Amino acid sequence: MVAEPDIAAVAQAIGEPARAAMLLQLMDGDAHSARALATAAGIAPSTASSHLRRLCDAGLVIAAEAGRRRLHRLAKPEVAQLVEALAVLAPPRLPPRMQPSTPAGPLLHARACYGHLAGQLGIDVATLLRKDGVVEDMAPGSTGVVRTFDHPLLAALGVTELPGPGPAVRACLDWSHETVHLAGALGTALLTALLEEAWVRRRPGGRALRVTEIGRQRFAEFGLG
Repeated sequence: MVAEPDIAAVAQAIGEPARAAMLLQLMDGDAHSARALATAAGIAPSTASSHLRRLCDAGLVIAAEAGRRRLHRLAKPEVAQLVEALAVLAPPRLPPRMQPSTPAGPLLHARACYGHLAGQLGIDVATLLRKDGVVEDMAPGSTGVVRTFDHPLLAALGVTELPGPGPAVRACLDWSHETVHLAGALGTALLTALLEEAWVRRRPGGRALRVTEIGRQRFAEFGLG
């Protein structure tokens, strides 16, 4: 007899504002200390451990020792997909410092989504690569292939192959605009290259990305902003 999934257990782990804020912070794809996650959640560091233990017990977060530090990250890509899907349905309820000041705020324009580019800029890049035949149109959550690396944007960023295993391309539903941006190996390669080439920089204390002056010039060459 196969038991049905206990989705209530996962929902209960997520369904607490501090833990939800920690998961949103971990959506940047990096590993964070309990103190940093406490700051992101707006709670005292002394209470962060119990929240993180609950997230670990639910299989949503993993922790590992790094020297004298204990760092936490999302347990697997499926957790990021779940958080992004929930964000599409959820009303705004982020810690005040993470709220965009306007509808076109930094978080909505460009952000890291578990290792790939999201926000309006991520959507615009996805639209360009679909239009030019690099990837095909995909429904949210579906996977695809890279048809060609022969594209000026990929050439400018030095993206000539895909890193690691997993799907080449996955259509990730962007909660802030309710359309898709590119995840999968191609999405990872693009964000990695954008950071390495200094077209974008991480803003401190969150997932939002800042487009640099070099980035504005280079994006403009491709009709992106």
